Amino acid sequence: MAHNGNGRRILLGSVAALVVIAGGAGLAVKSMLDPDALRTKAIAAIEKQTGRKVRMGALELHVLPSLSLSVSDVGLSDMAGGAYTDMVTADSLQASMGLMALLHHEIRLEDLKLVHPVVHLERTDRGEANWRLSPTGAQATATPEGGATQAASDWKVQIGSIRITNADLDWDDRMSGSRGKVVLDHINLSDVDGAKPEIDVAGHNDSGSFTLAGHTGAINLTSTARASWPVALQAAFRAGGQQVGQLAVDGTVADPDHMKGYNIKLDGNIASLKAIEAFVPGMSLPDVRRLSLKANVVDGSAADKAGSTPLLNSLHLDTGAVDAGQYLSGLTLQGLSVDAPGPKDAVTIRSQGAWQGQGLKLSGTLGSLQQVEQAALSHLADPLPLSLDMSGDPGSLRIAGTLGGSRAVVNVNASAGRLPLPNGAVIDHLDASTHLVSEDNGAHFQLSDIVVKSTQVSLKGALDLSVHGGHAGVPLVSGALDASWVNADTLMGNATAGKADASTTTPANARDSNDALPFDRLRKLDADLRLTAAQLEFEGDEYHNALSHISLRNGLLKVDPLQAEGTGRRVSGQFEVDASGSVPTVSGKIGTLVLPATWLESKAGLSNMVQGALQVVGEVRSQGNTAAELRTGMTGHLGVSMVNGTVSGSALGELLGDAARGALGSGPIALRCFGLHMSMADRQANVDTIGVQTNALTVTGKGTVGMASQALDLHLVPQVMISGTGASVPLRVGGTLSAPRPKMDGGADGRYAIGLLLGGSKSNAVADPCPATLKAAREGQAGPEPTTAAPKAQSSGGAAGLLGNSKASPDVNKAAGLLKGLGILK
Repeated sequence: MAHNGNGRRILLGSVAALVVIAGGAGLAVKSMLDPDALRTKAIAAIEKQTGRKVRMGALELHVLPSLSLSVSDVGLSDMAGGAYTDMVTADSLQASMGLMALLHHEIRLEDLKLVHPVVHLERTDRGEANWRLSPTGAQATATPEGGATQAASDWKVQIGSIRITNADLDWDDRMSGSRGKVVLDHINLSDVDGAKPEIDVAGHNDSGSFTLAGHTGAINLTSTARASWPVALQAAFRAGGQQVGQLAVDGTVADPDHMKGYNIKLDGNIASLKAIEAFVPGMSLPDVRRLSLKANVVDGSAADKAGSTPLLNSLHLDTGAVDAGQYLSGLTLQGLSVDAPGPKDAVTIRSQGAWQGQGLKLSGTLGSLQQVEQAALSHLADPLPLSLDMSGDPGSLRIAGTLGGSRAVVNVNASAGRLPLPNGAVIDHLDASTHLVSEDNGAHFQLSDIVVKSTQVSLKGALDLSVHGGHAGVPLVSGALDASWVNADTLMGNATAGKADASTTTPANARDSNDALPFDRLRKLDADLRLTAAQLEFEGDEYHNALSHISLRNGLLKVDPLQAEGTGRRVSGQFEVDASGSVPTVSGKIGTLVLPATWLESKAGLSNMVQGALQVVGEVRSQGNTAAELRTGMTGHLGVSMVNGTVSGSALGELLGDAARGALGSGPIALRCFGLHMSMADRQANVDTIGVQTNALTVTGKGTVGMASQALDLHLVPQVMISGTGASVPLRVGGTLSAPRPKMDGGADGRYAIGLLLGGSKSNAVADPCPATLKAAREGQAGPEPTTAAPKAQSSGGAAGLLGNSKASPDVNKAAGLLKGLGILK
């Protein structure tokens, strides 16, 4: 026991002695070192090694438990012309310092800790990057606050390991278009001055987190020549608490400072490409699920040229579901496979999916991997062979030939039993083909031998695109398409849309009328197109010998002529949109034009009151950049008419109030005729003719409509017919187009001129407004007539002497009941 006690005392005594000796040695070292001089040496050495200005606060030395230093307010300046004063700042720096290294004029820092550093990374569109440091020998001295100058050119700073916490990193890479910021929770770098520095990084942003681990070759910020610099890194990404992807990078880089001379293997998988988008701000990635990638990427640029050109030596790509709707509406892929074992092997493509609910498969080959890359880099100036076949429920499509090059030739063939189109339209029994020729390195394209045959359309023709053939070098499209048969209703989906209840359709959003219209597009393209159709079906009518010539040059669009021969009418007109100036002008002379009622009403911001083919005549002119400006600035005269269509009972009820609402219902009503004629000036439309007739209702009238306010002041006389008995009452409609306010319209003496129509054995036709209405609305032009006869009833005297008479006839009592039911009498 005594012996053990003595041993312990000896051990404790020895330890105490070592502590005293060490403390004394540390105090001795501290007394020999001047913190200000050491700070000056460190600043001068770092500035020499980086070529940047260094900022350091006061340097403090600590000798226990080991020699160390601490510095507050640290900064490294940005590159010349950079966006920031400092590229790197930190609240403080702490590090252990090697004592023996000082004897060799070396400040060696171990376990260097930076507290809350902020790092700004920037690369200009010319490739100038602020992380590229330029060592210089020009700075041999540094001046401390006291003003003393001390030689420091023979000192250097070496770092063994780095520990960083809570770092803010942002970047703006204008070469790639990527910019963003992240928080780096920790950065641990060990063996920084060794052959294989180890890297351990973890960070996050608002959308997810990531880690990066592995090693690189020796880090030497001042060296510009490095051979076979190794890279072995593994990255992992998490979002929503789940791992969404990982990537392994393995290879060598000859010049990592300029990212040149690399040979890298990539091996990764991603659960969702969209989830990765959060980590690469500024990039819009497609929605791809379960992506697996293996590739070998090398630097294909010349060693003496700035920048690098990544080339693929091999590629294997597999995906799960792909939402390709942003490239082709309604297209989804169940999977996609792209393979090229070597740079001279053909790129094979396999995929299957659906388009517009119809299954399809894709298979084919492109040129070699080298050819694909060269064609992409040269924007198809280099040729690219291809052979693609797509087949499935909709039909088949084959594209074969060569794209790009000084002269490219591609044949396209397509067939389909039933091909769905947008808006419910279809093409049945389609067989189409064309021959595409590209010349002058893609500056000139010709689509010759265009042939399209189907149930809905049969045409042939040719088109020509000259990329720089228009004014000021804009593209020029020219050519002719000649159709023997076109069913425009089914191609546009009108046959389906026309059957919808007009009462369920909402008007266009009024806010959109103040948005600038895309007139600027007319300045970016020139065109000269001739279109003909021997037979055309549109809005249920057949037309023959249709002809249109469209020319567009320097922002001036002309459609002249626009003509066709129809049943009972001849379509003719000419239109002009002059967008060459700052305020576009729109004008037209319309002999007769036929338009779908739903389309015209939607452009005017109205609810769909009528359905059918509207005949439009007149002459109009306006100017402005928005739909609202064009509407309010319209001048001229215009007539709109329709026969044999439908009208919305609910829309009429809103306009006419109780005088019609109870009798008409809310559904569509067969329309015998409709007509309206107006003249427009000074932001107001003066409507001189209004006429509507259905089997149960006849309306005539006139009034005004504000072009800007859409305020109504209409004087209408509706006649409601039920079982041969009817009533008429004058109405004055105020409010607006979207919210009309009807009320009974008294005469000069304040009395309401209510009229009755009574049935009987001998009936006379109700005054038919259709002939006069259609003549005025068509401005004398020909047009089809109503296919049904006007309703009939017996004319009677005023209601004043009839109502309330107990001995009145049954017809009179029926009329009184009708007026009360309509709310006209109480």
